[in-house]
Amino acid sequence: MGCVSTKDQHIKQFNIKLPESSTALDVILVNQTTLQTDLDLSDSQDQYMQIGMNLSSIGDLNPKVQIVLQELGDLFPNLSGQYLLMPDQSIFFGQTLNGKRNGQGKQHWPKEGNLLEGIWIDNQLNGRARMIYPNGDYFDGDFVNNVANGLGKFVNSRKEVRGFWINNKLIGEGTEIRKNGTIYTGQFQDGKIHGQGKFEFANGCVYKGNVHKGKMHGNGELVFNDKTRYIGEFRNNCIQGRGIYEASTPIHGWFHSKYENQTMFLYFFRQETPVLIDHQDCTLIQKQLSTFFD
Repeated sequence: MGCVSTKDQHIKQFNIKLPESSTALDVILVNQTTLQTDLDLSDSQDQYMQIGMNLSSIGDLNPKVQIVLQELGDLFPNLSGQYLLMPDQSIFFGQTLNGKRNGQGKQHWPKEGNLLEGIWIDNQLNGRARMIYPNGDYFDGDFVNNVANGLGKFVNSRKEVRGFWINNKLIGEGTEIRKNGTIYTGQFQDGKIHGQGKFEFANGCVYKGNVHKGKMHGNGELVFNDKTRYIGEFRNNCIQGRGIYEASTPIHGWFHSKYENQTMFLYFFRQETPVLIDHQDCTLIQKQLSTFFD
């Protein structure tokens, strides 16, 4: 804890972007996977020529996509309809109306490997949709006119994030469950942990307070797994600033922390300006802790 260098991937949230334009479908995730798909064919004659033309399947799925699909199951297990060959060579299968996607369907990009299942109204995603990416990540949530709006869930190999998306961004209350055992519940802003929240760490420590861009930052309280606690200022996941350390006897002053080799070093200074570590006005408090972050 404290002065630990967190890896960016643990605090970044994915962003799914589906522009309002009726001419493109843009999906962007943490790994910067980008797909562009024309939604409208040039004219009705071309639309009808594309329906079912020499198509009998959506193509072989990427192995990781296939594994995720087997675990989750088809979003629409009894799907029926027609095939559409899209201008970018992706393949749609499902319900259509006048040569456009309309109703339940799925779309596969054989080259890139992405698989999209959803509900379309007049060629735009409206309702529940799920995108599975070739690296095994997936997003499952609600869409309005091609934009993620409503409850959603994003899952990758490191974490699961649940919350409410507004115009493609996770905003408001949400939950992030990391594979290393850390659980965050609290506020998000623009897809990142930001505002007020709580971290429950796998080592038994619990933080409550201000969070800024995914980190403990501002005023908060950290309860250690030995039931002692620190209440005060944090900076970028470090205990840093004025606070109170409560053990058998409360200690008031200025604190600074660092973390090395499973041990947290918490330095207490009786004056605001730090002095030398071995000075009589500096007290060292050591705690044996397992890591807070990967």
